Amino acid sequence: MALTTACASSPSGPSAAPGGSSPDAAGAVAVTVSDIDGTTRTIPDGKPAALFFFSAGCGECAEGADSLNKASTALGSSADYLLVDVDPREPKETINGFRDYIKAPELPAVIDTEATLTTQYKVTSISTLVVVDAKGDVTFRATDPSAEKIQEELTKAGAQ
Repeated sequence: MALTTACASSPSGPSAAPGGSSPDAAGAVAVTVSDIDGTTRTIPDGKPAALFFFSAGCGECAEGADSLNKASTALGSSADYLLVDVDPREPKETINGFRDYIKAPELPAVIDTEATLTTQYKVTSISTLVVVDAKGDVTFRATDPSAEKIQEELTKAGAQ
């Protein structure tokens, strides 16, 4: 799978599918991964989730990750949040440094070594945020959306 590694905003901007599903969504298949702290996580896990695909080497990715952190603070446990590092060469220590840089050391992160999440959610560039509802349907995707937009889309997907 080829993944665009340029750090740039999407010219098309955010997109959402009518009726709550996306024609480019992979369907409602749950994916289970282990995060860098050893916790097993399933997406979806009975509630909406926001996944931010990044590389610690992408300077612009910090803005999108920070927006995810702010949304997680605002919405709390009514949704799941996950940083997805698409570069399997980046060690846990590098990702921890990235989380520290965005002041979010508690934000769950995974290294997508087998491109499981990248493939499942059809991500083609870093700095992409994907929102899935509790059934696993992709309801929103965008490059570097604001914290407010992430909150809005998670709320539409069922977060309280």
